[in-house]
This record gives sequence, C-alpha cells and structure tokens, in this order.
Amino acid sequence: MADAETPAATDKDKSKKLNDDGDDEKKKPKSTSNKYLPTAPDRRVETITKFNVFCPTCLPAEAQAEADAKPLPGDIDVEDLEFPDATRSQLPLALVATMEAEDPGISLATISSSTDGSTGVYAEGEDVMDGVNLLAVNLGIVYLRAGSRVEYLQISDEAPPPPKPKDAGFDAKPTDKKPGKHEIAGAADSINCQGMSCTVERKFVNQLLANPAQLTRQGNARPYARDDLKGFRLSRVKKGTVPRMLGLRSGDVITGINGQPLDSLDGAMKLYTKLRSASHLSVDLVRNRGGSRQQLRLDISII
Repeated sequence: MADAETPAATDKDKSKKLNDDGDDEKKKPKSTSNKYLPTAPDRRVETITKFNVFCPTCLPAEAQAEADAKPLPGDIDVEDLEFPDATRSQLPLALVATMEAEDPGISLATISSSTDGSTGVYAEGEDVMDGVNLLAVNLGIVYLRAGSRVEYLQISDEAPPPPKPKDAGFDAKPTDKKPGKHEIAGAADSINCQGMSCTVERKFVNQLLANPAQLTRQGNARPYARDDLKGFRLSRVKKGTVPRMLGLRSGDVITGINGQPLDSLDGAMKLYTKLRSASHLSVDLVRNRGGSRQQLRLDISII
C-alpha cells in the first residue's frame, strides 16, 4: 500500500517557523560594542592621572620641565638690551614706572631707593644717587652708569636689594683687578663720568700720547658724510675701551670738537695737534636712537 503523500505546509505552519526563527535570533547575545562610544582614550583621564595625588600643587613632569626652561623674572635676553654689555643692577634701587616719549631724551623714570626709602622721578642725564647716573629709558628698562659700568633696571614687584655694607676700612684687603681684554691699564682708575660729563687724569692722557699704537684697539673712526651729516663715525667700540668708558657707542658720529667742525681727515689731523695740550674737550656728536637722530655733547675735563 503506497505511502500517503506528505501534505504541503500550510501558511500557518510557515508563520510558526518564521516566529521560531525570530525567537532564535532574540536568544542570541547582542554585541556590547557601540558605534557612538569614543574609541580613543579620554584625554581628561590622561591629564588627571599625570598629577601626583600626594602633592596637589605639584606640576606634571613635562609641565615642570617646561616651566624650568622659562627665564626667571628679571632675566632679559641680551639682544633686547640697548646696551648689550649692561648687567643687571645690584644697587639698592627699584624701577617703579617709566614715562617714555617719542623723543627718548625726555623720557622719565620713577625709581625708589632702599637706602633712605625715597622715591623720585629722574630724567636722562640726572644722578639717581651718588656716582650713579641715568643713561637711558627704553621699553620699560632704565640704564644706569655706575663708574665705568653700565647696569640696567626693569620694572619688578621685588623690593630693591639692601644697600651693600661699607668697606671695612683698614681691615679690608685690596684686590688687584686685571684689566679686560680691550682695556688699557689704568683707564678705569683715570676716567670718571657722570652722565655726559667726564674727568680724565692728565697722566693717563700723557700715557696715551706716548704710545698712540694702543689706541688702535679702542675702536674705529671713519669719515662719514650722508644726509647732510658730516663727521667721523665710530665702530667696534667694545666693553672696556676708552670711548666706551667715556659714554660713546658704536654708530655715534662725532661732528665737532671745541666748536670746530670735524668734517674732513685733514681737519681732524690739524685739530688733533691743537688739542694735545687742551684741558677741556667739548665733543659734539649725533646718535641714532630708534630711527631718530639725537644731538649730544660730551664734556671732558683733563685734570
């Protein structure tokens, strides 16, 4: 007897199979990944973990290294100084404020002193204290001449250093200071300047006249004639040289001495012979500062 043919699946059976397959899909575990969650590490966590939990005020190692590399307050790049040879002043002075004009010659500086607690307003060329003259005010920095040195002050919240104790008198031991590379022996002791007024000992002048060759290392002076300005332009005026001690700088153009114009080499030679025995020199010069010319006069008394 032949087997009965299997009846075709009804729609009800198909629907039941689909439901069973769907139940199987529901039973499969779902993936825990979420495309909306960030895959990169959270930088906030990285930043927090860099800090030392036992020292909340400590900086991370990288930040501390960067902070250590930054210059300390009061440190200035030499290239930013108007006088590259200037050193940070240790005088008992503090710069409070500056009032800078387009013409640098009339700029003012407010400076306080810890010696007597006074505060004053000073113009270029004025004495701030005994033996200390205000040379220039530029970009929040003042330059002071103390003897043969040029020092600078900048605006700071720090109090001025206390005054140095005076010499111990007869108990103090003299120190032999060796002259600098470009310094002529005896120059520092023979030249004394207060602003643009200097005194030079006669014996030192005679020493220079007896050996003019030593002046060749003190800088260069070449004829200059440009834009209605004639004279001799100074160059290679380095620290320790006689011109630098007298307040002259590279780029200065000397236009006359004692009222006589210095506009040619012949005139300079004739003037040199006349001034060998002079007791006073009045040097007229032009200095270029900030793109503008400034006419100055240097008075030198030979004593």
